[in-house]
Amino acid sequence: MSKCSVCHSKAVSKVITYTQWYKGKLIAVENVPAEVCPTCGEEYFSPDVANKVQKVIESHNISKMLEIPVYQLA
Repeated sequence: MSKCSVCHSKAVSKVITYTQWYKGKLIAVENVPAEVCPTCGEEYFSPDVANKVQKVIESHNISKMLEIPVYQLA
């Protein structure tokens, strides 16, 4: 476990759902191992995990689709 570079709290190991905008669409990758800061929420990934996530995103092998509501603040 490492220290958070933002707030210096001790990060903890978790399995998360990673989200990212990709080619104009919000995508999610489930079951991603990460170190997560319990104080500020900053997420850290090993280089191997980051490469695997990127390969999954670029593979376009979608396991399911979700519909989410979008709100305007103005």
